[in-house]
Amino acid sequence: MKTGSTLLLLNKLTRLVIFLTPLFLMSACGPDSNSPSVVRNAPPAPQGEEPIAPTSIIVDDEEEFNLADTGPARLKINVGIMLPLSGQTAEVGQALLNAATLALFDAKDKRIEIYPVDTRGTPDGTLRAMDQLVENKVDIIIGPLFSENIKVAHPIAKSANIKMIGFSTDHDVAGDGVYLLSFRPEEQVGRIIKFASSQRYEKFAALIPDTLYGGRVMNVLEPLVASEFNELIATEVYPSDASLLDDPVKRIANYDFRRQEFIDEMSFLRSLGRNDDMGQEFINEIRNLETLGDVNFDAILLPEGGSMLGSLAPLLSYYEIDLSKVKVLGTSLWLDQMLFNEPQLQGGWFAAPENELATEFVRRYQTAFSKTPPRIVTLGYDAMALVANIVRHQRSPNFSNRIITNPNGFVGLDGIFRFHRTGLVERGLAVYEVTTSAFNKIDDAPRSFVAEERPIYVEIPIDFKSKFDPVFGLKEDVPSLSIEMRSDPENLELSSNPGGPLQ
Repeated sequence: MKTGSTLLLLNKLTRLVIFLTPLFLMSACGPDSNSPSVVRNAPPAPQGEEPIAPTSIIVDDEEEFNLADTGPARLKINVGIMLPLSGQTAEVGQALLNAATLALFDAKDKRIEIYPVDTRGTPDGTLRAMDQLVENKVDIIIGPLFSENIKVAHPIAKSANIKMIGFSTDHDVAGDGVYLLSFRPEEQVGRIIKFASSQRYEKFAALIPDTLYGGRVMNVLEPLVASEFNELIATEVYPSDASLLDDPVKRIANYDFRRQEFIDEMSFLRSLGRNDDMGQEFINEIRNLETLGDVNFDAILLPEGGSMLGSLAPLLSYYEIDLSKVKVLGTSLWLDQMLFNEPQLQGGWFAAPENELATEFVRRYQTAFSKTPPRIVTLGYDAMALVANIVRHQRSPNFSNRIITNPNGFVGLDGIFRFHRTGLVERGLAVYEVTTSAFNKIDDAPRSFVAEERPIYVEIPIDFKSKFDPVFGLKEDVPSLSIEMRSDPENLELSSNPGGPLQ
């Protein structure tokens, strides 16, 4: 049942309505009759007015969609919310619940009733929470936050035929009715590699942290670089101890070899004597260097953030990586104003969700709750808004896999997204450049998943199907790099995949 604190929260939000400008309710996106576009629903109507009728969700098979919505109109839809509302991560859990409540407030749909339950951040707490939600016959569950809690909850949810929209970043718990609405490093790396490749960067290197995050980046980096027909020159893994960063950076910079080249060259030039004008001229040119020659890559990926990134970045210049010739690349971990004071990262590029609406929402949250939320708070809003959007479009709402994996996607605070059939989320990401005072957007996030250009794939004259997708992993045989049989075995060509990877 609803907790008393949630009812008080809803009352508080009602009193605040004259001060808060509701954000849009997430809407389905898809093509119009002429070109790809995003169709946005009208925002919730002002209090006392009837909301504008929403546009229908666009699906591939309209007849099948209608058949799924032929039941009697439902007057009540129960949404369970499983989050750690006590314990060490209670602050994050409460922030996600607050954001979900704001989304419900914006939806103004009296049919939706939420049931917040506390997992306490533990498997035992999750089991007790699941029992409560099943007893209350919830239609869908938002949460949990952690992968170990999803693993515990999933069998119970599956037996009750309840879908889950969780927030874990562990892709191993996705699928079979579990959808993960999280920020995935694989997508961010793919986006920045693709963009850098379009700007004619061809030889890549990477410094990877020895963490779970770094391991996921390492797993996809080589196939992502190869998908752009470029070369991964070198990778180095570094420990989580900032005092041990020098050796990995020295190795990736090939510093010792280049240093020896410099020493040998100086010895040779000095052996020519002071009367050799050309030799003396060259000595004057290189005397302030420590190494000779450039590194053999033109872009380097640093999927790191916080103080470790601050320790790592200066070592690039220290070990003679010429950052006027090498582009530094990153992920959304770079969304930290600390970078404004890091000269080595000025001009660097990173991929991240567009942050305009997210920034606006954070300000709104601060006004409503008098505190600054964690960055992932937008996921709580988007999860609830997604559920409310599905409810708005059906008189007898069902949360089938087909509806949740609408290939046209949805629009949220962090841009467009859609769920893959494996339960993983696909997002439209922007590319930002670091300056001394701001993150400048240099390449917009896509506005629709219905793009004129399909992902490029290779056709080769053998009967072979790739079983590994660098972004969506090993689940299901739906590779983003499709390799198929050709009737003409001597004609190797590139062509557009007419079906696309996620239809």
